[in-house]
Amino acid sequence: MAILNMNAHAYRKYISESAKPVLVEFSAPWCGYCRRLAPALELTAQQYEDEILFGEINIDDEPALAEEEQIELVPTLLLYQNGQLLGSIVAPESRAQLEAFIEESLGQRSGDLAEEKHIYDMLVIGGGPGGYTAALYAARAGLDTIVLEKLSAGGQMALTEQIDNYPGFENGIDGFSLGEKMRKGTERFGVETRLVEVLSLDLSGEIKKAETSEGPVYGRTVVLSTGANPRELGVTGEKELIGKGVAYCAACDGMFYKDKTVVLVGGGNSAAAEALILARVCKKVILVHRRDTLRATKIYHEPLMKTENVEFRWNSAVVELLHDDKVTGVRLRDVQTGAESEITCDGVFVSIGRKPATELVAGQLELDESGYVVANETTETNIPGVYAVGDVRTKLVRQVVTAVADGAAAVHMAEEYLAGGAT
Repeated sequence: MAILNMNAHAYRKYISESAKPVLVEFSAPWCGYCRRLAPALELTAQQYEDEILFGEINIDDEPALAEEEQIELVPTLLLYQNGQLLGSIVAPESRAQLEAFIEESLGQRSGDLAEEKHIYDMLVIGGGPGGYTAALYAARAGLDTIVLEKLSAGGQMALTEQIDNYPGFENGIDGFSLGEKMRKGTERFGVETRLVEVLSLDLSGEIKKAETSEGPVYGRTVVLSTGANPRELGVTGEKELIGKGVAYCAACDGMFYKDKTVVLVGGGNSAAAEALILARVCKKVILVHRRDTLRATKIYHEPLMKTENVEFRWNSAVVELLHDDKVTGVRLRDVQTGAESEITCDGVFVSIGRKPATELVAGQLELDESGYVVANETTETNIPGVYAVGDVRTKLVRQVVTAVADGAAAVHMAEEYLAGGAT
């Protein structure tokens, strides 16, 4: 095991006495993002095992230490050398970002990476359910396939606490475990998963190129499975207050608001599910929605209405975050009358939909007015040999099961393309 489990005594001893730099992750067993980061962190620990001592602390076991170190969001990683704090990073979004933090903090620079000349039959960009289904079908069809994923299997699905609408799991399953099962299923047939960040894509020509944090990777076809990220409120100070009262994932950060009052913004299925999660740990959940009823499917309405500590503010929008060092409340505006009011709260959870992760293909693939890749049920894009699956493409329903279907369709079309049957 490349990462040491530490208590407060060991933590203080190592950071003050270790001859090596010490990187310590503050995490919690209830933190979905901590689980998602774990594979990338373990690989990074193995990579630097001769240079850096890695440790982890469960904040539930060491609450006083977490408070002393002012840990407000998990996972938070602190890097020490000779007893001095060199830097910290909260919830790194990729293995590459974590390594860049280490190198920058230690004043190191990565050496030039030799170009990888191997040409794969299929590059899968993103390890969500659509991506891993494509990889599975491709490998079973005899295609040389690689998955390029920046953090861990499952994508946004990995942060879902409970999935009850994916067939085959009579008691449901959490998103992280389902993602890991999908990854392991592809490994049976020789699929390689490389934890790297894709920095750019060149989709022109017969051979496509993915420039990654570890050098270029080449393929004859590309399956884009980059998904979508949480949509922000867009109010002043929102980004600066992330981890200081602003959050986007109840399963990840809800426990920080145990017995406190939070505002949850949104009215769709995700917002309703988040409200129920928060209601189990928070003193009060105030759900703010622009309409006079939820957009969520009916299955969520009755449980929410029956939950005593959930309060509704209909026809309202958050126009300002009130704060000192942390969030202290929100200012609401009635969308019908324009009247404004203030709510005192300890945190704000934002669940107002997602924005497609299409930055890598902007200017190459055709996008719709909302930024999604234009692709129909064949998953074909405007560039031959390039396919878009899952939440990143235009589609009626965005669910795990529809992403999986996309993955199978993409491989069918890719086989035709590689055989010369498609233009």
